[in-house]
Parts: sequence; C-alpha cells; structure tokens
Amino acid sequence: MELNEQKHFKVKLWLEGLFGDEPIPQYEINNKTIEILEQMADRNMRCDRDAEIVIEDMVQKTAEYDFEAQRISRILNDVGITLTSLSQSGSHSIKTLSEVSLLLGLKDCSSSSLMLGIANQSCALDAILDERAEEKRVYSRLLAKTKSSLVKANTLQRALETLEEQHTLQKPILDKRSQETGFLQSKAKEYQRIVKELEEYQKSLGLESSIFHENLVKKAEDINLLKEKSKPLKNKLESYQNLPPDLSLAKVKVEEAKRELARLEQQLSSNIDMLHI
Repeated sequence: MELNEQKHFKVKLWLEGLFGDEPIPQYEINNKTIEILEQMADRNMRCDRDAEIVIEDMVQKTAEYDFEAQRISRILNDVGITLTSLSQSGSHSIKTLSEVSLLLGLKDCSSSSLMLGIANQSCALDAILDERAEEKRVYSRLLAKTKSSLVKANTLQRALETLEEQHTLQKPILDKRSQETGFLQSKAKEYQRIVKELEEYQKSLGLESSIFHENLVKKAEDINLLKEKSKPLKNKLESYQNLPPDLSLAKVKVEEAKRELARLEQQLSSNIDMLHI
C-alpha cells in the first residue's frame, strides 16, 4: 500500500517540534503507524491550543487583578487609608463601595454626587417600572383580544361543525333533487321534441288556422262579449213592456229592439256554429 506522504510530513513536523533538539525516537514507517501518530498529533495540538487559551486567560485576569488592586490602592491613598491597615472585611467593604460608585457613575465621593447618582438610578427605576406597567397593560389588552379571538374561533368551529352536519344530512336530499332535475330536464327536451314533431305533422296536414286552440279561445271570448252586449238590449226590450199608451211609437221602438236582438242572436248562433266545425 502506498504511503501517504502528506500525513507523514505532518507527523514529522509534529515530532520535530515536540522533541526539539533531542533525537526523534525511531518508529516503523507504514500507513497504520502514520495514522496513529497523526491522531496523537491532532490531540496534542488541540491540547496545546487549549492550554494556550487558558494561559492567555490567566494572564489577562492577572493584569485585571493588578489594575483593580492599583485602583483600590489609589482610592485608599486618596482617603488616607493604606491597604495593609484594613482587615479582610474592610477590604471587601471598600471594594463593594467602589463597585457601587462605578454602578452609580459617581464623579467623586461627595454626598451630592452620591445623592445625584441615587436620583439617577431612581429615575431609571421609575422609567423601568413605567415600561413594565405599559407592557402589562399591553399584555392585558393582548390577552383580552386573544380570549375574544378564541371565543370567535370556537364559535366559528361550532358553526362549521353544524354546517358539516347539515351538509351530511341534506346531501342525500340534494342528490335526489339533482337526479330529479336531470330527469325533468330530459323530459322537457323530450316534450319539446314531441311538440316540434306535432307542429310539423300539423303543417303537413294543411289544417285551417281557425280550428287552432288559440283561435277557438278567441272566438269563445268574442261570444261571451256578444252575450254581455246583448244583455242591455234584452233589458231594454223588457222595459218596453211598460211603455205609455202611445201604441204607434211603442211599436216602432219594439220593432227596432227586436231587429237588433235578432241580429245579435244570429251573430251569436253563427259564432257557435263555427265553434262546432
């Protein structure tokens, strides 16, 4: 099997860096050995990087501690207290005061600066409380809207379920009506076809239009109209029975009425005869 030169070179560099000026112990050069040594090199380099990070962190913390010690020492010197004259609790108290001063952003150790810092913190606290109160009000409004939305959603869900139930119940009826509608439509088409065939058959027979239904209906209406017109004449004729003693004039009127009545009756008979044809 061909040796991986890249891995071998990597392992060689690691061993040279590890042993420095000392001679590197002999090892068998094959793929398996190189693979094992490469894994060891990777783990060793990771450990070295982790150690370097820890060392850098410790160096940084040492510098921070030195700076903090110098700062506290300067503060103590300003107030006339040496660091060696304080007990452990005193040193802790001084450190706490220093942190409070930094938190309040004091310019100096005067009472006015302290009160100003406390006032600023109080204002900040009030602002935070106001923000929390506003957030609480907004939360309450959102909660109310959420509850209302849930109620509406539940109502809509129940309405949907009701509609689905109604749809399930009415579906057979709708299907039946749909089938009936299809049947009626087919029947209507069939009747239209029959009517068309009958009309064509009627045209082929050459029948007179006077015997058509609409013409017969019109003649019947005309007859009824003539009957209505003859009623006043009959009533008028009957009234002639009570005419005055002037006989000649009465006879003339009666004859005129009789002729008019005879004419109407003849016209009525003619129309009736036409209906019977």
